[in-house]
Parts: sequence; structure tokens; C-alpha cells
Amino acid sequence: MGVDRALQVKLKVAGEVFIMHFPKVIIPVVAWIFLVLAFPPAGVGQAVFGNITGTVTDPTGAAVPNAEIAITDLDRGITYTTKTTSDGNFTQTHLLAGHYGVKVTAPGFSEFSASADVQVDETTRADAQLRVGKAVTTVTVSTEGPLLKTDRADVSNTLTANEVERLPILNRNVTTLVLALPGSQLNGFQHASSENPQGGLQINVNGQYFYSNGFELDGTENHSNILGIAVVNPNPDALQEFKVTTSNYDAEFGNVSGALLQGTTKSGTNQIHGSLFEYLRNDKFNAADPFTHLKPPLRWNQFGGSVGGPLRKNKLFGFFDYQGTRRRTGGALIATVPTAAERTGDLSALLGDYICANGTTSRGPCANPVNVTTTEGAVVQARAGMVFDPTTGSPDETGRQAISSGGQVNVLPVPNASMIQLLGFLPAPNFGAPGDVANNFAAGFSEKFDTDQYDGRIDYNFSEAHHFFGRYSIADFTKESPGAYGEVAGGPSAFHFAGRSLVRNQSLALGWTYSLNPTLITDVRFGTFRYRVRVRPGGFGLNPASDAGLVGLNRGTSDTSSMPAFYVTGDGGFNFGYGLNVNQCNCPLSETENHFQWVNNWSKQTGNHTIKWGVDIRRAQTTRIDSGNHRSGELTFADSVTGSADVDNIAAGSATTGLGLATYLLGQPSFIARNFTTPGFYPSIRQTRLYFFGQDSWRATSKLSIDYGLRYENYLPQTGAKPGSGGSFDPTTGDVLVAGVGSVPPNFGVKPYNAGFAPRIGLAYRLRLGTVLRAGYGRSFNAAGVGAVFGQNPELDPPVQFGQFLSAPNIYSPAVPTFLTTGPPLPPLFPIGSNGRFPLPDGVGVYFYFYPLDSYRIPLADFWNLSVQHEIRSDLTAEIAYVGNVGRHLFANRNTNQAVPGPGDLGPRRPFNKFGLSQGVYDVCNCDNSSYHSLQTKLQKRTSHGLDFLLTYTWSKAMTNSEGGYNFSDNYNIRGDHGPASWDHTHALTLLHTWDLPFGKGRRWAAKTSQVADAFVGGWRFSGVTTLLSGAAFTPFVSNAPLLNTDFNSVRPDIIGNPHVPNPNRDLWFDPAAYTSPQQPFRNGTASKGSLRGPPQYLFNLSLSKNFVITEGKTLEFRWENFNAFNHTNLGLPNSTVDVSDAGRITYAATDMRQMQWGLHFRF
Repeated sequence: MGVDRALQVKLKVAGEVFIMHFPKVIIPVVAWIFLVLAFPPAGVGQAVFGNITGTVTDPTGAAVPNAEIAITDLDRGITYTTKTTSDGNFTQTHLLAGHYGVKVTAPGFSEFSASADVQVDETTRADAQLRVGKAVTTVTVSTEGPLLKTDRADVSNTLTANEVERLPILNRNVTTLVLALPGSQLNGFQHASSENPQGGLQINVNGQYFYSNGFELDGTENHSNILGIAVVNPNPDALQEFKVTTSNYDAEFGNVSGALLQGTTKSGTNQIHGSLFEYLRNDKFNAADPFTHLKPPLRWNQFGGSVGGPLRKNKLFGFFDYQGTRRRTGGALIATVPTAAERTGDLSALLGDYICANGTTSRGPCANPVNVTTTEGAVVQARAGMVFDPTTGSPDETGRQAISSGGQVNVLPVPNASMIQLLGFLPAPNFGAPGDVANNFAAGFSEKFDTDQYDGRIDYNFSEAHHFFGRYSIADFTKESPGAYGEVAGGPSAFHFAGRSLVRNQSLALGWTYSLNPTLITDVRFGTFRYRVRVRPGGFGLNPASDAGLVGLNRGTSDTSSMPAFYVTGDGGFNFGYGLNVNQCNCPLSETENHFQWVNNWSKQTGNHTIKWGVDIRRAQTTRIDSGNHRSGELTFADSVTGSADVDNIAAGSATTGLGLATYLLGQPSFIARNFTTPGFYPSIRQTRLYFFGQDSWRATSKLSIDYGLRYENYLPQTGAKPGSGGSFDPTTGDVLVAGVGSVPPNFGVKPYNAGFAPRIGLAYRLRLGTVLRAGYGRSFNAAGVGAVFGQNPELDPPVQFGQFLSAPNIYSPAVPTFLTTGPPLPPLFPIGSNGRFPLPDGVGVYFYFYPLDSYRIPLADFWNLSVQHEIRSDLTAEIAYVGNVGRHLFANRNTNQAVPGPGDLGPRRPFNKFGLSQGVYDVCNCDNSSYHSLQTKLQKRTSHGLDFLLTYTWSKAMTNSEGGYNFSDNYNIRGDHGPASWDHTHALTLLHTWDLPFGKGRRWAAKTSQVADAFVGGWRFSGVTTLLSGAAFTPFVSNAPLLNTDFNSVRPDIIGNPHVPNPNRDLWFDPAAYTSPQQPFRNGTASKGSLRGPPQYLFNLSLSKNFVITEGKTLEFRWENFNAFNHTNLGLPNSTVDVSDAGRITYAATDMRQMQWGLHFRF
């Protein structure tokens, strides 16, 4: 039975007409939302503002109605007036963060005065008990905002400018402080700094994927969905405060299911204030890398300043800041390069154990050997790593002969000259023992990084009822970074990127607030940002592959220049060139992301209710010329191409034959991938998003506060900016659909998802004085997927842009047998028909498509929390909370043309073999899920006796199927990948603290010291950020699974023993002998995802500072900061590929060793 489509809405946006159908049951809910929107009673956007609320009582505790309330902004000189309700309550919304005075007057009672600070999206209580008579009562509510949260149930933490300025922050990157908050874990994958030079960290919060976080700056969008990071990352001197909400967001906030990070820039005040600063680091004060024992050169300077003040007193205020960075950094890492013998074809050093006829291996010759014939006619015993000639044997890859020369097995008589010439760009071994074939090269190199960041803001008070602000930010970044093997050869990089990057980020926010009367306020905002990235590889313009005689890689254009990416697998293997999997160089890359936002929120106070509602319209644009695969080619050389199928079958996973290095020297790539852009097509996509919300904050009783609301989100289908701006795939016909061409709509006919209703509810109940019980539930949607503004990238599909993938019919064959003579074949031209379709050619990849077209859903998270907070004393609170969520219908990128596990060649088992397709064809499915459960505790102290701190502990478990929306290992068994996420740390303890040491005038010790002596002994402060983490989950893999015979994305081994060793260390963290390649054909191994744990991490970032008072209001602060102060080696994860020589070995540090920073900060 069909659904009764009772409501149809037509909407025209940017010239496009969208029709939305709603089921009959939804009509009442939709009507309620639009009724609230159409007839303003209430709804404030607290993304920019805070509130002051309170209850006025007489000496007996009875409510005082109609008391006059005057709230004065002490920084800007403007006064807001309101009155108490019949219950004696009052609330003043839409207050800028800052210092306020509260005055209460009522006939027959004395005047009451209080001072209080307001924080963004927080409510400060200022209760007043009036006395009979005329005496004035004065109290101080708080100088830093409330610790005990009595009227809302969100899970959040707010850091003020004062708190941020005191803490040691590496690179002055405020987003690093998120890691000190409960539920936050650094993702193991951090995007290349070439596309993220502002240093926005990719953080998993409460088990959610990092791109599910939200970033706002001054109440407007500041989030790049492509990378899941902040577009503008303000320097600490520009921030008024920084709030992080991790669960139970207000209904005002959406498109977020992880953390919501809200930054508010400083505004000018009636007093001129500002700062000048410079911080520097130098390798002389840094510690050496524990693996290379090198201490790379470093010259790091960060400098700038700020100034704010009145342009017209009490009316017009201005604020400006600048920060520049000049960094010249050395880097060091251990990598693998071929030995001198290997460069001539002598691979005898890579021969492994002998393979016995019963499938076992032996260090010495077997009593029951497996004998093979060499290319010189000799009979020898088979060994692991033995190289076989792929041109010999039967068509089924059996009966191959072992390569030998001069009677020596594993010596290639004539390696290919072109492949040898390319190895000439790689340096010689310089590390380890002579003859070492792995981790034999210690690279040291330097990087150039320059930034210039500016923020400017104005605030204008037209009157008590009218306020306007505007803020513009711009940041330019230049980064030049070499690879370990040099400018031409590239290779891995200690900086997680090699190449050259130019980035410009811009952001504009405008806001207008108007009070129609003391109880009705509207807030209008406009925001826009542009995120522009240009990335080029090293050696851009050079053609080393064609110069070496290889055909079809460097094809004479600038975008196909530079060294291709070469992946040499197995023992003695290494990667060089440029590519995402070599050095995170997505290059060449040209990307521009634009975002426009229009917001109108309303707030109405009526009795004990503060009703809020609003609308948020967003228009997103992206233009992206991507190089997910290097345009000159990415070539994989698997060891199986030079292996023996019959010997591998006997070994049954205990050992494998063949070497990736031999496959390389013979010029027989097992897989080739590269990107193309078709001239004449415009890779640009647009999308409109519509958000509506309504919420009531109800003070139900003097003890109970309830926030309840409903949010509606509608994500209209993305469309091509021009005809031909995107492509998709029809799995029923094998055709590519071209957006806006012929009968294909600009949005491919994808239907909008109209069921985006997200309820929110939170309760806060004061059990007794000083103890609050809070509970909350909510639902939130998030359409992002890493690398995609809208969850998918049709502009990266043919015919606009596309990947060519050339794979082999089986693991023992090369992808292109004639590679050395013809090179990889070029993809065919696309014969686009008048209907906007054309058949997808073999070898041309599709990255993203939706099917069926009406199956599209927006990923969502249901979240909940239950907490108790107790005020131990006025400056100290303790809190314990259960925080959990589940993610549903999450996006994943699935290869829908994976061969069905089974015997025989791969081709006939592929679903799209009927269309003649052998390559990967990837859809975007709503087929991933996640879950998170945690105990989160906090002990927080506000400044008293010079000490304040925030101590947190989290005990949690995060479970996922995929790793952030990427591929599953086996797309036919998604549940087989279910397990702890790679960012799952069971235990996390963090401490933020600042302590004004008790020495000097007015302090506990040396209180009567002279002014001269006080200049030396007084004014010292000790601050720190401490993080202790248990080990992250990781998964064992196997590189060679001869019984699999299927193109899994990754293969887990079978577990046959105990992988845990008594004293894990960097040389052996787990026992790889506990694993073997899958022993049953056509399946993944029995080792589960996330079944191993990495090393714990202990990080102490400490600071000692001295404050010199120059004159009143002018101070000079000297800072000595130590990051990883105790120089603790935090080991990275071990090599989890269990069948290579360095399996279980750790070769890098997860965090930098000790870095000292010196700084001077002048404030006035």
C-alpha cells in the first residue's frame, strides 16, 4: 500500500524548483513549525549571545513581582531593562560575552546590585534577595561564569579568554584544547597539512567520525565538510571565549553529531586594550628523535598583536588582530631504500625460510622439501621470498621457474633499465647494519611554512534596542615540504606531506539584533566563507618517468608531470614518488569551497518560558579538481606477480613466494591507477540546505528547568553548476549519467530527504542546594562525508573527472603485460548520447553514486546523557555522567563491483562483468553504523588562592564497521568489520591547570618583600595540559592471502596463537607468529577488527611564566613552555601487517619529543 502524499511543497532556490512531498502524518508537525516561524513569540540564537537570569525574593523568600531590572554592559556602556514576572523571575537574553552589572529596585525595598560575567550560549544566574529599607546591597555573582549548571542539560565546557591565554598551547592552536575535554580523541588519520595549514585537528568526539563535528565563529558556519575542520582557526588573542558542546545541543544547532565548537571573537570596549607578542622555538632546546637520534634544525617564530577600543564611546567599537608565523623545520624519519645489490637485480638477501612439503617452514633445508626448477635448469628447494619468472609455467600460473643467474637463486639476469634508472633518484642506505634490507635509510630534511592571519571586527550600538556587528578574517598559508628521497623522488615525509601548497581562507560574519520590546528580540545574521587550496608535487614540470623511457605516464602536460607514485610491496619494499598513500600529496589539486548562510532567530519571554525559533538557509558550492590518484600514475608492484601459485598453495599461508621488488625490476605492475580530467567539463557542485527550529526553555518550578524543542532539516539534492558538472552511475544498465545533459536532471533525479525531524529535550533538576541532576536526549543529522561537501562527489565521476584502474585477472598476473613497451592504455573518449548517458568503459572508475535514487537518507545520531553535578564549595564542583549515542544510516564508500568470493578468475564473479567492467565502482550507501558508551567525570575548580583546574576522566568504548566512512574490507560482509574504532582509547585522563605561585607581595610567602625583590620572586605562574591515554585499538592484516582469490580491500589473518607478548616494546609489540594468512579459501581471517591495542600515551605540556607589572593596566609576561616536558617517548603503532619482516615493530613516535618555547607577551 502506498503512502498518502497529502502535502506537496514547491520551493524555488537559485533558479531551481524543488518539489517536496510529505506523508499525511507529518502535516501537524510541519504546520506547528511553520506556525511558530510565522508568528513570532520567541527564539533567540544563542550562538553569539549569553543570558542573565534570576529570581527576586523578599526577606521571607516570597517572590517580588514587577521589580525593575537594569543590566549594564560595563565594557560598552549600554543598559538593558526588564521586569520580574509574577513568580519573581527575570531573564535578559542577547547579551554579548563580557562583564555586566545587575541592579534590582522595587518599591519598599533596598536597591540590590550585583556583578556577573556572561558567556556565549550560557546562562548566568543573578538571584536577588531584597531587604526592607533603603540600604544598598552589593554582591558579586561570578567573575568567570557559573560552575554549577542549574538550568540546562547540554554536555559542554567553556574556556574564557583568560583561561586560554594562561595555558601552554602548541602552535597557539586553540582546537588542541578540545583533546583535554571528556570524550575527545585525536583521530589516527590527520589530513595533509597542505590542505589544512591552519592546523584544524580531526578529532573524534563521543565516538563520532571527525567530520561530524561542527564549527561556528561568531554564530556563523566555520566548518569545511571536505576535511571536517575549522576554516578559520583564530589565534588566542582574538578569542573572547571558546565553547565545546558534545551532547544534547539546543534545537538551534544542527548538521553536527560530534562536538560543536563555538568561537567568539573579541570586540572593542570603552577602554583601549591590546597586546603584542612573540614566541620562538629552536632546535637547540629540543630533544632528539628516539629512533633516528637526529635533532632536525628548527627556526620557529610566531608573532603578532591586537588592539581594541572605542571608535565612538558607548556606541562604536573596533577590534583588530594579526598573527604571523615563520617556520623552518627539519624533519627526520627512517625509511627503506634498495641496497646496492638490489639495484643490480641481486635479491638473494631477501630469501626466507625453506618451505616443506607438509606446509610448514624451516630455517634450514627440509627433510621433505618442496623442489622447484630454476630458469637455468637446476633443481632447488623452495623458499619464502623466492622469485619466479612470470613468463614461464602454464597459463594457470602453475609450474613457474625460479629466477637464477650464475647458479644463484633470486638474482635477475637483466633487470629493466628504465626501472633501474628511476631507482637512481633514490639515495643509498645510510642507517642500520651493512646489508640491512629494511629501515636502512635515515632521512633528514627541512620544510618552509609561512602564515599571515588577520581579523577585524566592529560593533555598533544604535540604541539599547539595536546592535550590529561585523567581522572579517583572512589567512594566507605557504608550505613547501620535501620527501625523504629528495625533490624529484619524493617518498615519505616526516611532515605528513611532500610538495608545495598555497592556501587562502576567508570568512565574513554580519549580525543585527533588534529588541522590539523587552520580551521580544530578533537576531539576523549573514555569514560566508571561502576555502581555496592549490597543491603541487615536488619536481612539478619535470618528466622523470618519460626521461627514463617509460611510456604513457608523463604525458607532456603540467598536471601529468613529476614522479609517479610507485608502491613496492613485501619484504624490501618501499614507496616513492608523489601520491596520497606515499606522502599525502593529493596533487595536483585545485579546490575552492564557498559557503553562504542566512539566519533569522527570534526570542520571546512569556512568564516562565523563553521561546525560541528561527530559520537557517545555507548555500554551499564546491569546485574541486582532485588527484586522489596521481595523474602521472600510481603503480603497485605485488610480490605475487613473481610468486608461484603451486608453492603458495602448499605453504597454505605459512609463507609466500615472490617479491614486490622483483616485480618492480621486471616492470610488471600488478595494479595501475591514475586520475583524468576531461576538457570542457566544469567540476562544480551546488547545494541548498534549509533548517528550522523551535524551542521552549521552561522554568517549570524553582528547582526544575526543561528545554524541549524540535528541529527540521531539509537537504536539497546537490546539482551541477553547469550541464556536465557531474556524473553518476546506473547499476541496472552500466551507463554513466551526465548531470544536466539530455534527459538527466541536474541532480540526477535524486529525491530529497524530507523526514529530517530532530527532537531535543533536556531536564535540569536541583535535587538540593548545590546538587543538580541533568538528563537529555536528542537526534541530530550530519550530511558530511570525508572528502565530500555533501556526502558524495559527483564532480569526481566521469565524464568530468575520473580514475582509471587497471587490474589483473588474478594475483599472479600483471595488470598490463605490455607495460614496458606500450605503457598503460589511455581510457577511451566518452560518447555522450542525446539522452545524457554513455556506457561506462572498462577500467574507468566511478567514485560516488546513489542508487536507488529514492534511497538517499541523511546520516543521523541519537544521543543521550544522564549526569549529576555537585557543588563541593562555591569554587569547586564534581560531575559524573553517562554519555552515549548511536550513529545510523552513516555514509560509506562501497565497491559494488567487488568479485564475489569463490574459485576461478575474478572477472566472471564481478556483478558488473555483464557490462564488461573489471574496475572498482563505488557507491555511497547508508550502510554504516556506530555506537558509543562512556562514563565521563569532571572535577573543576575556579580560581581561588591562585589555583584553578579541570580534571577529567573518561572510560569509553567506540564501535564502528568502517573507519570513518571508507571502504569495508569485504563489501559482502559488512558486519565482519564490526569492532572497536581505531580512535578507541578505553581510558583517558586529562588535566588543565593554572597556579599563581604563592610568592611575593600579598602572597602566602614573601608577602612583605620589597618592590625590587618582588619583581623577581612574585608574579610567577605554573600552568599545564596533561593527557594520559590507554592504547588505541588497531587491526592485524596480512599482505598475501593465496587462498583468498578475491579483491578484498584489506585482509585480516587467522589467529592461531596468543599475540600478546610478556614485555611489549618497540622491537616487538605483539607476536606476528600468532597469525597466519586465512586457512580457508575465499574468506577473511578470524582475527577481528580492533583486536590489538597500541602503546599508551603520556603527554605533559607545562608552562612557567612571570608577569611584570609595568604601570597600571600594562603588563609584560615572560613564558617558558615545554611540550612533552618530560621527554617521554610515546610510541606509535606497530607494523600490523603480520607477514612482513618488521611485523610488530614500531618505527616512529606518535608525538614529538620535548619542544621548548620562549615567549614575551605585552598586554595593555
